[in-house]
Amino acid sequence: MKDKKQIGYRNLIDIAIIAIVALIISIPLFYSKLDVYRDDGIQHIARAYGTFSSLKDNFWAPNVISSFANGFGYSWNLFYGPLSTYAIILFKLIVKNYIVAYKVLVYFCMFLSGFFMYKFVKTLTKINDIGLLAGILYMTFPYHLTDLYIRNALGEYMSFIFIPIVFLGVYNVVFNDKENPYYLAIGASGLILTHNLSTIIVAAFAILYTITKLENFSEKRVRHYLIVNIVFILLVTSFYWLPLLETHIKANYQVYQEGMMATPESVADHGLKLKQLFITLNDGSFVFELGLNTLAMFVFSIAALKIIDKPLKEHYIFFLIASILCMWMSTKYFPWKILPKEFAFIQFPWRMMMMTAFFVSIVCAINMYLVIIRFNIKDVIVITLISLFCTLFFLLNIFLIGNPDIENIENINLGNFSGREYEVVLGAGKGEYLPKEVYADKFNLLATKEDKMIVTKGKAVIENEKKEGSHYTANVKTFDSEYTIFELPFVYYPGYQVRCDGIVVNNFPTENGFVGFIMGAKDKAFVEVKYTGTRIMKTSTIVSIISVLVFMIAYIKACKDLKKQEKDYIIEKIENDKMEEKNV
Repeated sequence: MKDKKQIGYRNLIDIAIIAIVALIISIPLFYSKLDVYRDDGIQHIARAYGTFSSLKDNFWAPNVISSFANGFGYSWNLFYGPLSTYAIILFKLIVKNYIVAYKVLVYFCMFLSGFFMYKFVKTLTKINDIGLLAGILYMTFPYHLTDLYIRNALGEYMSFIFIPIVFLGVYNVVFNDKENPYYLAIGASGLILTHNLSTIIVAAFAILYTITKLENFSEKRVRHYLIVNIVFILLVTSFYWLPLLETHIKANYQVYQEGMMATPESVADHGLKLKQLFITLNDGSFVFELGLNTLAMFVFSIAALKIIDKPLKEHYIFFLIASILCMWMSTKYFPWKILPKEFAFIQFPWRMMMMTAFFVSIVCAINMYLVIIRFNIKDVIVITLISLFCTLFFLLNIFLIGNPDIENIENINLGNFSGREYEVVLGAGKGEYLPKEVYADKFNLLATKEDKMIVTKGKAVIENEKKEGSHYTANVKTFDSEYTIFELPFVYYPGYQVRCDGIVVNNFPTENGFVGFIMGAKDKAFVEVKYTGTRIMKTSTIVSIISVLVFMIAYIKACKDLKKQEKDYIIEKIENDKMEEKNV
């Protein structure tokens, strides 16, 4: 009992240290003029604002933010993982301000990333000190701070939480049968709902990690839990990926057009120069360097390879090779140009610094444990102070980015396009989630288009038009002897429902990329349109809710089973010890 209490106290101390380090790193967040709108920040905060505003309309309305795209509607949530958006909204309900909500969220993300890295490495090595150091190095890694303070890349930044959870899940399923096997589903689901690109990158390395122990696949338990986790991942996240797939099938959106996001040539051009891994100009540039503290610890890998114990060695070698590979992939010297064009999804090779942060933090923590005699928590604290000192220069530079004119998101005009080429819009990015027809002619189809229903074929009279958010009504009378085609003042996304005199009629994307429908010859009707979501959206949401509940039951049961196994093991050991004493 005493040992368990001591372990519990030590775990609490570790968590407290992680929370304090996260707080120190987050000091610039308390600077009231910190420019959280910089780079991607405005897009994430505006998306949360627009989503919450649409949520007041109806439950499904947030799929399309009706006020964006000059009032014709723009969708983020059908294409981009919604977790970060709803997290901002949740905190906004508490603190009553989007900027403060964003800052509170990113602090918790920093803490959780350190905590789960600590949990994974502690589980892997069975040593608290290594886990604690790995968590701190992960939090203080320069690229992690770049995502937080310079890029404001909330999606990728939140992915730092789920990377160690995914690897903890893989480890528990494939390598270790004494821990909960369901972390893989938690980590992968979190990634899918947070950042698509990070999901693909992490999945590739997680698969590589899995097959390093291919012989374990002969065990029924390993195959069983891999399949169960994959099923849970697909079911829990189905409310997101099924509508995403449906949207892709029903219309052509600019994001899916070849070369829109990147090409092999553009990817190669964004690769880092070698010196960028070692030095950064003090001008607010993105920081890709490894950091002096990290480099110093990483050098000891050569010595660590000679003295590391065999059980841990196979994991260490994988993480070491992965570290070097990720560094190489982030540079101009990796053959991005000759790879298939599908690899251009990464957009920027320096995204691989996210994975570098993960792998290098583990390697460096293990190195310090191996090369420092009687390594303990005091050594961890010393290295932590050195790491924080190294980040001090980075953090001081943040204040120079401050925007004295920063204002609340409610006071900014969001989501409106002027039609300029290569335009980046506050709240709607490059407009990449518009139908390709709308994107190609934003000036005529968004910037100058009247917010009214029009006739594209035939003749009709439209009276008493009224449009509020995603809801539209009008009285319509047709005169054509065949049929009449109408184009509604809504950019086309699946989920709009069109009723004529209460009867649902089919709608479709027009040649301009808006919502269209047809009325018969010489007909008249009261037309009502609103965004209700599709059958797939509704069904997949129900499936996800049920799956989450089932998953929670499975997770709790696994925890109870593990505790029972541990208790049975202790009882058996005590009985065996008694038998040995009796025999003696």
